[in-house]
Amino acid sequence: PIMTSLSQSLSQSLSLWLQMPVFWMLIAALFLGLELINRRMVLFLPIAAASLIIAMLLQPLPANWPQWTFAPKSWLGILTLWLLLSLFGSTACTMLRLRRSRRRARRKRLTRAGT
Repeated sequence: PIMTSLSQSLSQSLSLWLQMPVFWMLIAALFLGLELINRRMVLFLPIAAASLIIAMLLQPLPANWPQWTFAPKSWLGILTLWLLLSLFGSTACTMLRLRRSRRRARRKRLTRAGT
């Protein structure tokens, strides 16, 4: 009985923290800071962007505004959405970076061949 009450308590506190927009803004600030420290790899920027999107989705709106209907209600849904957004953003950044490096390499080859 003690372990079940402890796990329920942890689940409730995790659910509370993951449903607060301020928590996701702090996570975004942390990952933006890590991105600024390590600028050679675009690794932390998509995670920060996903955190900001989650914070926007969880932000309560005034009653007379249209309400978001696709914001997840459970902490598992929030984490899954954050993971998918981060994965999609990382894949997009990696593809853009590869395309950019190929163009740069091609430009170098053409410049060397022209001189």
